[in-house]
Amino acid sequence: MYATKPLSLFKAQPEAASGPPPEGRNSGYLVVKGAANEETRFFGLFPDRRVRDLPFPQDRVLKVRYTVRTGEQSSTHEEALVFVPVPDQPLASNRYYAVIAKGKRKGLVRACSREEDMATCCFCRCISDVEPRPFDPADVYQQIEIVQRRRGWFTARAVAADAFPSSILRHKYWEVYASKTKKFDLGEALGLDAAALRSRQLAADGAAFPAAAVGKWYSPFFLVREAGAAPREQMERSMFYEVTLEQRREPVRPDGGALKIAGKKVLVGGIVEAEQEALNSRHGDGYVWFRAAATGQQLGVCTSMWERMRWEQHRGGWVDEEGDARNVAGRSVLVERFVVKRLDGSVVVAFDFVHFNKVTAQQL
Repeated sequence: MYATKPLSLFKAQPEAASGPPPEGRNSGYLVVKGAANEETRFFGLFPDRRVRDLPFPQDRVLKVRYTVRTGEQSSTHEEALVFVPVPDQPLASNRYYAVIAKGKRKGLVRACSREEDMATCCFCRCISDVEPRPFDPADVYQQIEIVQRRRGWFTARAVAADAFPSSILRHKYWEVYASKTKKFDLGEALGLDAAALRSRQLAADGAAFPAAAVGKWYSPFFLVREAGAAPREQMERSMFYEVTLEQRREPVRPDGGALKIAGKKVLVGGIVEAEQEALNSRHGDGYVWFRAAATGQQLGVCTSMWERMRWEQHRGGWVDEEGDARNVAGRSVLVERFVVKRLDGSVVVAFDFVHFNKVTAQQL
C-alpha cells in the first residue's frame, strides 16, 4: 500500500527521493502532482505538459515519445503509460511498473524480454518484445529502472540482469508528456495517523465511539482482482483504490449459544460476507482469494497487500484467533476495518479485524 508525497517536495528538495519508504513491508510512496503544480509556457498562456525530471507523478497518464529521422523522413513512436513505483524501495531507485493506459492492452504491465526471447534476423541477434501481461508480484521481468540521460530525456533498463525493456522504453532517448484525467485524482494519504489512533484509544476508556478514519493509503488497481473483470475494465473504473482504516466499538450480543466469534471478517462490496478459499485453489498466483457464498462473487487480494494489512493489525495488538463469546457477550469490542474503495466512492471490499483484547469493562 502507498502513502503520497507532493511533487513539489522533490522539486524543492531533490534529496528527499532518497528517503526510505514508509514503515512496514510492502509499502511505498505515490508522487502527486496536483493542480497547484501545473507548469505553463509562453508567459503562462499554455500548460507545459512535458516531464523533465524524476520521480514521475502517478496522478497523470504519461506519454512516452521518441522520433526517428532518416534523411527527410521521420517517424514518431509513443505509448501512454502509468508508472507505478515498485514498493519497498526509495523513490530514488526509479524502479517502476509500466502499466499500459490506452488501447486494447490497457491495464496490462509492460514486461522485459529475456535473452532466450532473442531472435536471429539478418545474421544478427535481435531483441523481440514480449506481450504485456497482467501484474504478477513475483515477476521481476515486469520491473524497470528509469535512467535520466539529461534533463527532459530518459531511457530504461531492466531490473533483471538477463532482460531488456520493451523497444520504446529501451530507446536511448525518449521524452515524456503528462496528461491529467479526473479518474486519477489522488488526495493526501499519510498512512497511519498515529496521533488520531492514540487519542481515540485513550479517550475510549470503555465507552462506545462512532467509526472514524485513522489511516489512509492508496493501492493500484492490480493489487485487487475482481473475478470476471479484465484488467482493462478494472483500470477504466479506477486506476487506484483508496484504502481507509476505520475504528469503531461494536457491541457483542449473545448469539444463540455460540461459543466462538470470528476474529476477522471479509465483506465483498462492504456488505456480503465472504470466506477465504483454500490456499492451493489458485495454484499460487500471488493472491489470496475470497468467495461470497450468498452471491458467488470472488475477489483476490495480492498477498503483499493482505500481509501489509495484517502487519498493521498485529502491531496494533490484534491476534489472529477466534474470541470466546462468553467473555465478551454483552460488552463491546474494538473493531478496525480496512475499506477499499474506487475513486468514485464505491466500495470494493472491506476487512474487519476484531480486537478481543480491547473489550469494554462495563456491560452494555
